[in-house]
Amino acid sequence: MSIQDILQTIINSLPMIGRYALVTMGIVLIFRTTATTNFAQGLIATFGTFVVTWAALLFTELNLWICLLLGMAAAFLLGMFVDVALIRRAKRITPSGKQMITMGVMMILVNVTPMVFRDITIWNRPGKGFTTEIFIFNLFGMPMNITQMGLLAFVLAVILLGLVFAALKFTRWGLGVRATAANEAVAQMLGVNTKVITAFSWALAGALATVAGFFTGAGTALNVTLMGSTQVFGFLACVLGGFSSFPAPILGSVIIPLVYNFAGNPNLMGPDAGMWQNMITFIVVLLLILAFPNGLLGKKYIKKV
Repeated sequence: MSIQDILQTIINSLPMIGRYALVTMGIVLIFRTTATTNFAQGLIATFGTFVVTWAALLFTELNLWICLLLGMAAAFLLGMFVDVALIRRAKRITPSGKQMITMGVMMILVNVTPMVFRDITIWNRPGKGFTTEIFIFNLFGMPMNITQMGLLAFVLAVILLGLVFAALKFTRWGLGVRATAANEAVAQMLGVNTKVITAFSWALAGALATVAGFFTGAGTALNVTLMGSTQVFGFLACVLGGFSSFPAPILGSVIIPLVYNFAGNPNLMGPDAGMWQNMITFIVVLLLILAFPNGLLGKKYIKKV
């Protein structure tokens, strides 16, 4: 396996890294502020992606970026609704009970989404949708390539995540999120409106995941299973990186696509690499989790008696 092949495999992983990082950021935001593992994350993103496509088909002169913003807004409101109408009323329910609530939301969306949006595919007419053109460039004197959609997915993910991390560090909202993540009761005593914090975390998670959903389904027929594997790998990224901080799961969302693409590289794993790609990825991630049970960047908490 040549250096060029290694670099090209890394570049091929960038779009997947961007999509997984957006989903993972939403998962960890919800978990850190509400102690809830959101099984409906993928379906909320799928709903937002259907809204993007519906808007592009209905308003044919509307710019696709505007359609994407509409889809993000729809997922933003849906995520906020789930928190305000359901999770907030389940304060005394166990964490596993909250997980079952999100699973119920998932099952509702699985059935409702196809009823609301029928026979929809991504609008990709020349001049309106993004194209699948290949961007060719040189890296260390070696020719590399990446699709326009893939490059956009990665760049947009970097920008959005950069804005989120900047907001977490430098804004009052970020301070409220960090205080709520540390201890919700103490945060309330200090004057933090934790209801606003949790609602916005759910809403933002849905909006970010919709961007990932759009680039996952762009140019393909949409269905409710669109974000299934992305959500699974998003959860794995959180466990692999560690739930104890916001940046840690992003590390997991970088490692998993790299392992996945190298495992599927026929020059490295042979002509049947695609058959073993998922299995090898899960085995590597499992071994890493066993070696780092608190996550690669996770912290071990010691309780005093």
